[in-house]
Amino acid sequence: MTTMPPTGPASPAMQPPEKAGASDELVNLPLGKPLGEVDASEVLRASGAPIVVLVGAPKCGKTTLLASLHDGFQRAPFAGYVGSGSRTLIGFEERCFDSRAASGGEKPVTLRTRHQEGILFYHMKLRDQDLSSPIRQLLLADMSGEHYEDALDSAIALRALTIYRRADHFAHLVDGGRLASNHLSGLTRANALLLMRRCFEERMFDPDAKVDVLVTKWDLALDRIGQEKATNILHSLEQALGVFEERLGRLRIIPIAARPHYKSALQPAYGLGNLLRSWTEEPPRKSTPRERRLPRTNLQTPFDKFALREAAHLYAKADD
Repeated sequence: MTTMPPTGPASPAMQPPEKAGASDELVNLPLGKPLGEVDASEVLRASGAPIVVLVGAPKCGKTTLLASLHDGFQRAPFAGYVGSGSRTLIGFEERCFDSRAASGGEKPVTLRTRHQEGILFYHMKLRDQDLSSPIRQLLLADMSGEHYEDALDSAIALRALTIYRRADHFAHLVDGGRLASNHLSGLTRANALLLMRRCFEERMFDPDAKVDVLVTKWDLALDRIGQEKATNILHSLEQALGVFEERLGRLRIIPIAARPHYKSALQPAYGLGNLLRSWTEEPPRKSTPRERRLPRTNLQTPFDKFALREAAHLYAKADD
């Protein structure tokens, strides 16, 4: 019979966790979900990441654009970048899953952003594929198409979308499939021009604002009306929007196809590579506080008139 040698006290490394100095404090781990405004502000303060706001009517392709950018990094570098992390990986995957074979769906679809979710921010960390430069970060702001419709109908709703003014890049998505439709072309074009006019009327754009008008679903436009007519529609839109160009830091009209039909000759994420590089590499706009003066209208009470006389510098000029 073998006799086991007596054992001494367990070493600290062998002690149970509660006896080895383990802490009972909770550790907050990122959930991986889309960020709200508070968490996005923390990323912004820490990294100075540019903000891209995606704006457009319901089902114009905003969330599909986000999903395609994420999918582009799953198997190989995309746009000369490799993915270097994200605080919203779960959020990206939720937007992508229904478009994959694993979902069991008959055709690829994208989970829409709901109005009650408000503004959602998606975070990307990117690095040049040769690893020759530091990691770059990017915040993409997504909101439901109902916000777009509210902004068309109400100046109050538009002014409440302060992210429009704050964004480093304003990406206005216009449905190319609808532009190529005989029944929907006029309304789609009119709404695109109306939003731009209203943004200028409500001073949502500063002189250095960068606006990208993205004509989405370009594969559908080409399939419905052909290359020549689709190009003519694009040129017509460029001429109509050209009246705003001098009042902006930059205005571009770019056709894209985030998820082309499998029979289309266009490659997946068509037009998104150069767009991503410009959003990531162009220096962010300077967030200089802009002076806001009180309006001169409705100065009815004696106190209002006294304040205007004694502190005229606080009020807008008569010709503002």
